[in-house]
Amino acid sequence: MLALVLVAAAATLGFWQVEAWQERRDAEARDLTQAEPLPLTDVLGPDDPFPASRVGQPVTVAGAWLADGTVFVSDRERDGADGYWMVTPLGLVDGAAIPVVLGWVAEPGSAPAAPVGDAELTAWLQPTDGNGAVDDDPTDDVLPQLRTADLVQLVDRDLYGAYAVARDGVAGLPAADLAQLPEASRFTALRNLLYGVEWWVFGGFALFIWWRWVRDATADREAEHEPVASTP
Repeated sequence: MLALVLVAAAATLGFWQVEAWQERRDAEARDLTQAEPLPLTDVLGPDDPFPASRVGQPVTVAGAWLADGTVFVSDRERDGADGYWMVTPLGLVDGAAIPVVLGWVAEPGSAPAAPVGDAELTAWLQPTDGNGAVDDDPTDDVLPQLRTADLVQLVDRDLYGAYAVARDGVAGLPAADLAQLPEASRFTALRNLLYGVEWWVFGGFALFIWWRWVRDATADREAEHEPVASTP
């Protein structure tokens, strides 16, 4: 009975540690989007590769809108409805530009005019898409994905290898949802995961010892009750 109690306790503690591991990973992924906004240049430069640890990082950007580079990205859902992202590049003071998702629209024809003039806004940083979708009509302003390679021909500036999603929406548009959320590091709460495995190993060992004890005890009782062969 004691062995069974130990096995049950070990299994419970193991599940508890694994649950703690998952909760901490989920918390790390959520917290970055709620972090204090940083200047874009403190997180990423125009020629830098996108840092994987900064997916969803809030950043502040300032510059002037480049309205001629406005595009719409298809197959973007909001509240269960299919629609488009309206995207306009923002020319920054460093001479480069970053695509900014202004918000969500049901159809490009219903979109407001592209913003003009200077702007300062807070946005979530996202890596450019790479889903392999093919643009069926390269001559229009609708794209199947938001990639720097698809925008360079529209913008006469060096483009960041990222895009920004306006936190509050621009030009009266509802804010777009984030396409990607930050991933927790593989080492996040690793100790909790290892503790969970350790508890399960301990429980398995206790179960093995109990099984061996039951087997040996049963064998001894059977040996005691076996008739002794008489000598002729």
